[in-house]
Amino acid sequence: MIKREVTSLVKNLLPKQDKTGKYHDAVVEAALNVVYSNILNDIHTEDARELDNYTTMYRNVAVTLTYEPYPHSTVPVSYISFRDKASGIRRIWGYDDADTLVRFYPMDSREVDLAQRGSMSGQAGIGARVGYVVRSNTVEYFNMITTSPSLRLSYVNMDIVVEFSALDEDAVVKLPHGKENVLIAGALEMLGVIPPVDLRDNNADAQRSE
Repeated sequence: MIKREVTSLVKNLLPKQDKTGKYHDAVVEAALNVVYSNILNDIHTEDARELDNYTTMYRNVAVTLTYEPYPHSTVPVSYISFRDKASGIRRIWGYDDADTLVRFYPMDSREVDLAQRGSMSGQAGIGARVGYVVRSNTVEYFNMITTSPSLRLSYVNMDIVVEFSALDEDAVVKLPHGKENVLIAGALEMLGVIPPVDLRDNNADAQRSE
């Protein structure tokens, strides 16, 4: 199903609890966002490699080459966070001047500190390899400037696990077979305990009850 269809289905299944019978669109999308993230985090817990099936590719993401703090890119979309070094940025790669594939390796802040002190010889980010550290809305690259000029890429490609709320309306919602029902039922359950905005004229009701 595409995102528009999922959202529409949830809206049509919601109970009519106020005069308009509507929940605010932002509330519906927020509920779907939480449940979708939970489903994919469960997949990550079982086998992180499976997340490769639920990424969206973003091409030609610009790289800002600077020594301070590090070369970096702005992540082009909101992503789901996961408890590993790559988080929601599952893969980064690019091509050098000779059109040779350059792979980037996820690192955490501790590994960057060790690498800077020369304690990680042979590990990701050392020698001719470039490491990346995922921040809240940026990705920092370690060892890009200090390696050969051919690795100072101006653009990279990213495979990102995109949040439900950031998906295009006509984008396919990527889920394992049968999990569409889990997504919809989970959102409905969450919305069932969140009271809709009360649009009643309470003053008018009070006057009628007198």
